[in-house]
Amino acid sequence: MARPEVEFTSDDEELQYAVKALTKAGITVQQLEGIRALKSTGGTGGPYNREMLGLRRWMVQELLAARLSNRQIANVLKVSKETVNADRHFNRDLYTQEILKNQDVHRARLLKEQMELKDMALQAFEESKTKRVLTTGTNGQNDSSMTKIEEGPGDASFLNVAKNSLVEQAKLLGLNEPRPVEQQDNTYRKFLTDLSQTIEKEREAKATDERRSNALPAKASVVSFEPDNETEAWPDAIPLETINENDY
Repeated sequence: MARPEVEFTSDDEELQYAVKALTKAGITVQQLEGIRALKSTGGTGGPYNREMLGLRRWMVQELLAARLSNRQIANVLKVSKETVNADRHFNRDLYTQEILKNQDVHRARLLKEQMELKDMALQAFEESKTKRVLTTGTNGQNDSSMTKIEEGPGDASFLNVAKNSLVEQAKLLGLNEPRPVEQQDNTYRKFLTDLSQTIEKEREAKATDERRSNALPAKASVVSFEPDNETEAWPDAIPLETINENDY
């Protein structure tokens, strides 16, 4: 177990150190005594209301900043170490939420600046297409000048500024961050797989129907091998004299 950063020789010295740190933060001795009395009068922590609960959490945070340990803070406030630990977690979560909130505000301000910069760049690009040329001439004793307006392709550097602004907007919105495969939505992919399987089944069924329609019709007949039903005559025997031995 890590030793506390500040060690005391007695409980009174510890309490005096805590009182000094709390009064420096704007907490009065009466408020501290009120928190300490809740434990002794209630037996299980006393009837904490929202105001007293917030005050205790404030004290825990200030005593932590004064480099006291959980055990020392519990002794000063007369609460359990579990209560001090719970207050620490609550304060940390609240602090984290405030940081995230401030980050959102900062991100929104940066996003607005990038959008305004993009609009200004596009407007400057449109204005750069038009060029005014002033020509002067001398005619005797009279000087004359003439302004001529020319149309050009525009300055491409303004388009680069607008493009970079769009890239920064995408970064601020998190649009250019690839998501892990396990976090991607597989609904559309599953739909395509099911559709492909359905089309393949329909194709196989259609091919089977075509093979059946193009097949020759088959007719079944009953063949009997009973002697009484045989009506065809056996062929005549070939005379032996007509058989030529050279044929074999």
